[in-house]
Amino acid sequence: MKIRHNEIDGHITSSDAFEGFMEKMVEMYATCPDASKIRFIQAIEDRFKEAAPSRGRAITGSSGGGTGWRSDQKAQFSGRGAKWIKLTGKFQEMVLEKLKVFENDGEVVENYRRWVNKAGYAWVRYSGPRGTEVEPELAFEIRVHGSKIDHPKLLIKFTASDWYQFEENREVLGGTPFGMNLEN
Repeated sequence: MKIRHNEIDGHITSSDAFEGFMEKMVEMYATCPDASKIRFIQAIEDRFKEAAPSRGRAITGSSGGGTGWRSDQKAQFSGRGAKWIKLTGKFQEMVLEKLKVFENDGEVVENYRRWVNKAGYAWVRYSGPRGTEVEPELAFEIRVHGSKIDHPKLLIKFTASDWYQFEENREVLGGTPFGMNLEN
């Protein structure tokens, strides 16, 4: 038999309760009206997921349809056109600084810089929540090669405290940069 996760397997099998637990599970499977072992294990997995919350993220901040800070943050940017954000002032300065980092990493950013200078403001596309419940962040793509192309690695992150402190320096863009002829 192949063991996929040795450390976890060792933790489980070293428990005094393991043998009794395994006997009960085998007995339940033997009397199950559905003989499929896969479906039996999936049913156990479903119940386990319901009973034991993930420890990988804050319990209230799962990426599903929960009610935690992640869900609340995503809701701010839901709806048609709500992911594109116009940035001025402090946020625009932060974007221009981030462009220097991208440029130092070999990224060509001159077109985006020219577009921003011409428009008088920067724009970014919401990517998703980052950070933790204690230190939440908002991540945005800076689409330096045009708004129609995904840029999952060209991110700028703002702390939640900055996001709300400098609220006057941001607003929904009101369309896509391409649709608004900002990229010409």
